[in-house]
Amino acid sequence: MIERRRDQLVRDNAGAYLPANCIITGILAQARASWQSGDLGAGISYAKAAALAHCDRCRRPCALYARLQQALLFASIRQIDGARQIVDDVTANPAIHDDPRVAAITMLVRAKITFAGGDLVEAAAQAEAGLQLANEVGLTAWTPLGNLILATTALRRGELSTSLHYANKLKEDAIFGREMLNASQSAWIVIQVAEAEKGREQAALLAGELLESEAATRSLLTDEPAAIPWLVRLMISQNRPDLAAYGVHLCDKVANENPDVPEIGATALHAAGLLHGDIDLLRRAAEIHIDPWARALAVEDIGLLLIQDGVGCPEAVENLELAMRSYAEMGSLRDSSRVRSKLRCINANSQSQARFWPSSRIPGLTDTEYAVAKLVSNGLTNGQAADQMFLSRHTVAFHLRKIFQKIGVKSRLELAVLWNELSADAGESDPPTTRDHELTRLRPRQLRAG
Repeated sequence: MIERRRDQLVRDNAGAYLPANCIITGILAQARASWQSGDLGAGISYAKAAALAHCDRCRRPCALYARLQQALLFASIRQIDGARQIVDDVTANPAIHDDPRVAAITMLVRAKITFAGGDLVEAAAQAEAGLQLANEVGLTAWTPLGNLILATTALRRGELSTSLHYANKLKEDAIFGREMLNASQSAWIVIQVAEAEKGREQAALLAGELLESEAATRSLLTDEPAAIPWLVRLMISQNRPDLAAYGVHLCDKVANENPDVPEIGATALHAAGLLHGDIDLLRRAAEIHIDPWARALAVEDIGLLLIQDGVGCPEAVENLELAMRSYAEMGSLRDSSRVRSKLRCINANSQSQARFWPSSRIPGLTDTEYAVAKLVSNGLTNGQAADQMFLSRHTVAFHLRKIFQKIGVKSRLELAVLWNELSADAGESDPPTTRDHELTRLRPRQLRAG
């Protein structure tokens, strides 16, 4: 009897078994087909129609699922405000309190939107909460979305082991047929992890397989637009202009098919600017990009190209500094550190060098954790430390919690008391800098929370 019932049902991306003749399920299938073919406007229109459709053939909240699917599509092309409004509307619906599955999906979709908006720390927290709830109610179909977000946020924060953990979870999702994501999205994070763990050459081999498939590349472009310029950059660095050019060709094709989607247009300009070494194209891309990470990547590429041309060094430094700050503000500290290293190489004597946080001298602490600990131990609030390091307060608080765990303290006061001893053990004996004097002036009479 159970097997017969399963034959009469289909599994949708919401992870719920719905009747095969459900009107909303049918419209959502059309939305996914249109999206995957590259007709993004039609995909969104079908998802909207599904949300407005009336179907009494089942008792499941199909319309809410459709709304959340629509929000995901908006997030994919970085129409963040529209996506947030949809999730807020779903959250306000009383039905969500009666169905923990809808609540879990809503949290995971919100995490995707937060990630697309550039707040990596908050996105990771939402994804963790969504995954926990999804696991509690047996909602395995949506776990790939949470795993993808956690793998990507961890990688951008420089936490490779955590990123590897969730990348392996994505492989497990694929083995067990949890196909909520397109395969190219999972491949994208696997390639990034390979680049971080094994180097560009190994990553380029995987990226080449992806770019050789038109279907996979188009699918990735419509779900993660920022991925294509990154892949084009990788192919150029590995002397594969043929694959870089093919990626640019597909970007142009999809952008022409979707002239009303600014982020796809920005991606096409960005990829072409990289291929042709055209700074004007990169500048236009940086102006149009909605995705904060993609915009920072374009600004970084402008700086690197100016250096490569051997001209405009002050402008190159200006762009690289802007990219560094942008990465840091969104919590993408691995990218920020990469740009910081480049700046140190090309402009070691720049006065702006004082704004870079120093290399860690405390075993077990990353450079960023070291800088946060040093500022906080000197009496800065979280907000003041965030301003000094071009980070958000959430990111500073996140790192401070990790510092407490690693050093074995429970408060800012304990950290301040212990810091001199730790610094002495690490051999920190540099003379005070202008920055140190500024910190002294900022020290409050009593340590207080930020």
